[in-house]
Amino acid sequence: MPGHETRRRRLAHAKMMAPPSAERRAGGALRVPFVRRCQVDFEEGGSVSAFIVNINVLGAYVALDEMPRLGQRVVCHFRLPETEQELTLEGVVAWTNPRQQHPVHSLPPGFGVGFRGLSDENRLRIEAIVREYLMRQSRGH
Repeated sequence: MPGHETRRRRLAHAKMMAPPSAERRAGGALRVPFVRRCQVDFEEGGSVSAFIVNINVLGAYVALDEMPRLGQRVVCHFRLPETEQELTLEGVVAWTNPRQQHPVHSLPPGFGVGFRGLSDENRLRIEAIVREYLMRQSRGH
């Protein structure tokens, strides 16, 4: 299939161009730094102000001292850079990273959100965030 081959070439190119600060997640999606203030609404009620630390089309990492429970449904609201257009993304708490006396990696306390029901429009917006980050890194900025 011609389209499949083109997609494979683009993915191979993205792998070669990926800077060390970008991490490849299961499923091949590239996770890139993306620090934005967000609001997180919890299914049991209540909401908190937090920061998204990184993002890809599969999900995001949210820095927060208080840990939600695994599997909890959440809705993240944040504004895109430059346009200040708000994105509202539904997801599920996929993993948690509580504060540790001896942190094993560089992420602050928080949790990973796996996006659910991502619209095509929001998928394209997140892909644009990843693409823009990779372009900036390839230019050395």
